[in-house]
Amino acid sequence: MPRKPRTISSTGIYHIILRSINGRIIFEEPSDYQKYLYILSDSKSKYEIDILAYCLMDNHIHLLLRASAEHLSSYFQSTGTRFVRWYNGKYVRYGHLFQERFHSVAVETVAQYLATLAYIHNNPVNANACRFASEYRWSSFNAFYGEKNPLINPQYSYHVAGSKDLLLQYFSFNSDSGTKPPIPELHQPVRHYLSDEQALQLFRSLTQLASTSDAEKLTKAERNRCIQVLLAAHLTQRQIARFMSVSVSTIKRIASKMPQGTSRE
Repeated sequence: MPRKPRTISSTGIYHIILRSINGRIIFEEPSDYQKYLYILSDSKSKYEIDILAYCLMDNHIHLLLRASAEHLSSYFQSTGTRFVRWYNGKYVRYGHLFQERFHSVAVETVAQYLATLAYIHNNPVNANACRFASEYRWSSFNAFYGEKNPLINPQYSYHVAGSKDLLLQYFSFNSDSGTKPPIPELHQPVRHYLSDEQALQLFRSLTQLASTSDAEKLTKAERNRCIQVLLAAHLTQRQIARFMSVSVSTIKRIASKMPQGTSRE
């Protein structure tokens, strides 16, 4: 079936989502995030791209940008090729890293623009990577509060919202980072989850693997033993699936053979 053509934004503004193949980890160390941000910045003038906001998660990327439709594909083909070549060299692996086609949503209204800004910056909070959006290092959130960030210029977003103060008010009322979690009832068990960063550190410690790429080189028996160890350490099944580059159904199958209470969804 032929792919549907992209929707062209009349404003030239798009919410871009890039995902890894099979949910595998893209960014394992600070240098991985830094390299990708450098490549984005280094290429944006050549393709006339204006990056308005971003958030790099461990296995996917959100970008809010302004660009002509004809430059989008060229920009992401160029930046993706550069990063994957560097990444494969660093982790001694081969093949693709990103899904073939990036997802794009045309942003047409002020309300949609502001909602997209909040959604992008709340990704780490919703994924349990941090408590507040301001704590997350690999997004543009703090640039809107005055932190220097060479990749983006927040002035356009201030203009869309009406002013800097109005934008920050919008963030405070429309951001999970501005709300307190509900207090559990007495005797109600509280579920404690490791952030992905903490889980990745535990993954390396328990498996003795230098990176998630090394998991692909294990035999099936070795892989299953590692999965059992990670389940016993209470990493979530989704975290383990991403780290070990296998499906969640595979993790569930292995978890079903272990004592009850060992694993978390």
